[in-house]
Amino acid sequence: MRFSAILCRGERPFTPTPNKQLIMSTNKELLITKKAAEHLGLLFQTLKERISNMSSCQKFVLQCMLIFWYENRGFLPAKLFINSINQALITGNDAEIFSNLSQQLNKLQIKGFLAIISPFNLTISELQLLKICSDFDWNNINFTIFGNIFEQAIASKKRHQYGIHFTTEADILKIVRPTISKYWEAKIESANTVKELNQLQVELTNYKVLDPACGSGNFLYVAYQELKRIEQILLEKISENKLQILMSFVTPNQFFGMDINPFAVELAKVTLMIARKVAIDRYNLTESPLPLDSLDNNIMCQDALFSDWIKADAIIGNPPFLGGHRIRTELGNEYAKNVFTKFSEVKDKVDFCIYWFRLAHDNINDKGRVGLVGTNSISQGLSRTASLDYVTNNNGYIHEAISSQKWSGQAAVFVSIVNWTKEKPTAYFLDHKQVNFINSSLTSLTDVSQAKKLKVNANICFLGISPNGKDFIITEDQAKKWLDQDSKNQDVIKPFLGANDLAKNYEGKPSRWIVDFNNMELEQASNYQLLFQYIKENVKPERDKNRRETTRINWWKFGEKRPVMRAKISELSSYFCIPRHSKWFIFLPCNKNWLPGDSTVVVTSDDFYILGILTSKIHRLWIESQCSTLGETIRYTHNTCFETFPFPENPNQKLVEKIRETMVNLHEYRSEQMLAKQWGITQLYNQFFHEPTSKLAKLHRSLDNLVMEIYGFQFSDDILAKLLEMNLGL
Repeated sequence: MRFSAILCRGERPFTPTPNKQLIMSTNKELLITKKAAEHLGLLFQTLKERISNMSSCQKFVLQCMLIFWYENRGFLPAKLFINSINQALITGNDAEIFSNLSQQLNKLQIKGFLAIISPFNLTISELQLLKICSDFDWNNINFTIFGNIFEQAIASKKRHQYGIHFTTEADILKIVRPTISKYWEAKIESANTVKELNQLQVELTNYKVLDPACGSGNFLYVAYQELKRIEQILLEKISENKLQILMSFVTPNQFFGMDINPFAVELAKVTLMIARKVAIDRYNLTESPLPLDSLDNNIMCQDALFSDWIKADAIIGNPPFLGGHRIRTELGNEYAKNVFTKFSEVKDKVDFCIYWFRLAHDNINDKGRVGLVGTNSISQGLSRTASLDYVTNNNGYIHEAISSQKWSGQAAVFVSIVNWTKEKPTAYFLDHKQVNFINSSLTSLTDVSQAKKLKVNANICFLGISPNGKDFIITEDQAKKWLDQDSKNQDVIKPFLGANDLAKNYEGKPSRWIVDFNNMELEQASNYQLLFQYIKENVKPERDKNRRETTRINWWKFGEKRPVMRAKISELSSYFCIPRHSKWFIFLPCNKNWLPGDSTVVVTSDDFYILGILTSKIHRLWIESQCSTLGETIRYTHNTCFETFPFPENPNQKLVEKIRETMVNLHEYRSEQMLAKQWGITQLYNQFFHEPTSKLAKLHRSLDNLVMEIYGFQFSDDILAKLLEMNLGL
């Protein structure tokens, strides 16, 4: 086999190619892998229930797994372990059987991890489980995903209700190939003399890879396979020049990992032992898999945030995801305090994975490379400031990235995949396409993250009110009942506008109501006897537990009342509102008597000229460059999307009137369609916005043309660059 056939040039991004036969094979592998992992996990759970020594249980199960696999690969005598299990089932005594097995392994000079296999006086049911495990075709186990599934199989039953999830090899390669493989492929391709090739061999022999959140070792497993492939490419080129065969030299001892889960650490060590034998078989290598590598000094059970990191050439992995607001509740006050103290320069509550991005960048040298997976918030807002801005502001270059994708390793999580280095790249790839550069927002567009908040835009756009008590919100039937009982209740019972209403209801009409004492003193609120008593009985018990004192003692008032927003709305005939998270981010005119909640963002204007600008393509481009996301939806943030947005300066009044008139026409058309079809705005746009012949699309084009004209822009311009220039000039 000529290894140059599998050399992938560094100028191309990694894009998996579907293959029908491969998919069928993969499905078979997946089925066997899941069943084997789940049954082995069940054996571990069974042992754990009756044996107090957790580490002994872990080691025994992992030893069994390794022997099953070695036996199926022909590395051990056929059915050596299976026959031992069958014999134990007949005699009901496993002590002698496992003692004999250990002797047989020692005769074969298999020491280290398999030197001593301690029996547990296994019950018949445990031996039967072991027998079932032995019957699986371990040749077809995919160890890229086995560890993930096995870890979940031994987790609590509560976790099982969410299903089994694992990180696919294709997703891991989106880190490993750009960070490790393509780097080495380019170096080998450019080396032509014996001296240069020998120098590369020395470098590769000393090359170190670290996964600082290694879990069961799946990233390290894939990285090992790739580095062995690279090794063979290099050896082939050396042999072509020297006309001699050279021995392989990359070993598991070049791979390092950290994790706080002791069982995952032990599993990662075994995974790397298996990786070595897989590579030997895959590339027909002459190296021996014996003795089994001792990886106790490589894969360590320790907290990466509070440990010294080995100086590795490449850092890869999938750090843990945990929203910043959950760090204290999930990990405890003391741990959270330690994290916030160590990373005191990170001022805001950001996702837990952010700290790995900072440490990874701090722990690579000038030629080091990093590839990490993070929640897709890392390219947005405060999280971007703490992570990717930190990278790019400290001599880092993002050379290959996936801006957002659904992650195979966890349900309903959208991630960004980021590969960076401190050496300036010769090529950049974003979302599988070559681009001129990649900014910290993971776009190739003009980076507008430096845009400043504009004083002229202050106190116009607001987040809606935050009740801080679910029982403030009532049904329409309850509202009607209380209004019928006492007409003065209309002072404090109001239609409550939420994001779902804006997205799904005709003209965004609220479907719920809310009890709003606004800024009333306790005595005044108590004059509304029915409502006051209801809030006292249903909201106060919840508020009594609130950590914020002012929210706790003012239990009849909303947590965030938005007095400035209310005052501004009171002066208008209507206001404009948008869901805080949405696909289309379309502002709708709203009745001034509707009280908007914190799932919405409000613009306190009733001028359809302003609405026209906010509805235009120009504002949508700005939103997309400034917004954050939640899954597949866009988050409109009032401080970054609106307060930084430059409206036209000294606009031509004739164009202002044309934009106002066009926006009125667009609004009336949308309202007619929503009423006739009984649709919300989302369904209307899903159906017609991308249909170029639809009236909706035509009205938007007319509006976009007018807005471009009032700004003095051309469609061929770099719109973001021009908007940024306007912003910085104000």
